Amino acid sequence: MSGSSNTIAPFHGLYRQPDSRWVSGLLRLASASLLLILVGFHLLPEVGRIQTIFYLTLLPSTILLLAWRRDWRFLRTWQFACFISVPLVLALSTLWADQASATVERETSFYFKVLVYFVLFYCALYLVMERRGEDLDGLLHRWLRWLIVLGTVSCAASLVVYGLDGGFSKLYRIGGISMQNNIDKTAMLYGFHVLFCCYGLSLDSRRWRWLSWAGLGLGCVYIVLSQTKIPIVMAAFAICLAAVVSRSLALRVLVLFGALVALPAAYLVLYGDLPLLHRGNAYSIRLELWAKSLTPFLESPWIGTGLVYKQFIEVHEVLPHPHNYLLDVARFSGLLGVAACLWQGLAVARIGLRRGQLLSWVPGLYLLWFGFGVLAMLIYAQQPLVKPSYIWFFYWIPLAVILVRHQLAGNRAQEAGERLSCSIAGAPTA
Repeated sequence: MSGSSNTIAPFHGLYRQPDSRWVSGLLRLASASLLLILVGFHLLPEVGRIQTIFYLTLLPSTILLLAWRRDWRFLRTWQFACFISVPLVLALSTLWADQASATVERETSFYFKVLVYFVLFYCALYLVMERRGEDLDGLLHRWLRWLIVLGTVSCAASLVVYGLDGGFSKLYRIGGISMQNNIDKTAMLYGFHVLFCCYGLSLDSRRWRWLSWAGLGLGCVYIVLSQTKIPIVMAAFAICLAAVVSRSLALRVLVLFGALVALPAAYLVLYGDLPLLHRGNAYSIRLELWAKSLTPFLESPWIGTGLVYKQFIEVHEVLPHPHNYLLDVARFSGLLGVAACLWQGLAVARIGLRRGQLLSWVPGLYLLWFGFGVLAMLIYAQQPLVKPSYIWFFYWIPLAVILVRHQLAGNRAQEAGERLSCSIAGAPTA
C-alpha cells in the first residue's frame, strides 16, 4: 500500500507541516489499520478483536491527522452527508425511545459514541485515499488483490477445519474460522470472495490467475456446504462472470456448464433438493418475522418508536431482530430512517449508472460488493448503527469507498477546471 513520491498527492494547504514525517507516518498507519481490519474479518474468530484493531490503530491515527488538518471542507459535502445520514437518524431516534420496551438496554451515549466511530472511519478512508492522488484507483486495485489472498487463505483454513471435524462425511452446515463461526455471515464473506476472484482472473500475471481460480473453486465448495441462499446466487453469478473474463473459449464453456449444471446437480446429490428450494421453511419464517416487525413501525410511521439496543421478536422462537435492516430501521426511526437508507442506495445507483463505471473493475466491483451487501442486509441483518462487525464489511466499507472515490474524482475535476480557467485568463490576447 505504498507508492512512489510522484503518485502521492501534495499536502500543501491541507495539513500543518505538510512535509513532516509525522503526517506521512500517520497516514501510513491509518492505511495499514484499514488493511488490518480487512485481515480481521477473514482470519480472526471474534468480532471483538476487529474492534480492538479499530480502537487501537485507526481511531488514534485519524484523530491525530484531523488535529493536524487545516482543510476540513471534505466534511461539507453531500457524499459525507449521505454516508452519515442513517447513523445520525438512528442515533437521534434514541432520544424518543422507550427504554422500558428494550430486551437489552444501553445508555443513549453509546449510540452517539458509535456515531463518532462512523465519522472517524469516513475521515480515515478519505485521508488515506486522498493521499494517493492520481494513483487512487491503483490503491483500490491493491485492496482487491489483498482480498483475494485473504479470502483464499481463510476459506482453505475453514475447509480444513471442517474436514478434520468430519464435516465432509456428516455434511452439516459449515461455519468457518472467522465471524464467530456464524454460518450465514461467513458464507456471505466467501460470496464476496468469489466475486473478488473474478477480478484476479483478469490480471496478466499467471500466478494471480491460478490463485484466483483456486479461490473461486474453494469459495464455491464452501458456499455449497453452507447451504446459504444468497451466497449460492453470488457463486452462480461469479461463475458466469468468470466465464466472461476467461481467455479460453473451452474454459468458458466448462465454467458455464459448472454454474448451470454441475453446481445444481452436486447440490441435489448432496442434499436431495435444488439450492434455492432447500430448507424452504426459511422463506415462510422470514415473511412471518417481517410482518410482525412492522407492528412498531405502524404505531409511529414517521419517526419510529426510537432505537433501543435489543428488542427481541417472538416468532415460534425468540429472535433478536427481523433479519432485514430496512425493516429494523423502519421500526426504530420510521420513514425518516427509511428515506436516509434510500438516499444511500440511490446515490450509489446514480454513481454506478454513469458511463463506464460498472464496466471497469474499479469501481465496478465495489458497486457489486455494495449491491450484494444490500441484498444480504435485506435477508440477514439488523439496523446498521453498530460497532465494527459483519455489517461494516457487507455495507459500510463498500459504501464509503464508493462515496469517497466519487468525492475525490469531483475534487480533481474541479481543480482541473480551475487551472484551465486560470491558464485561459492568463493567456496573452492577440
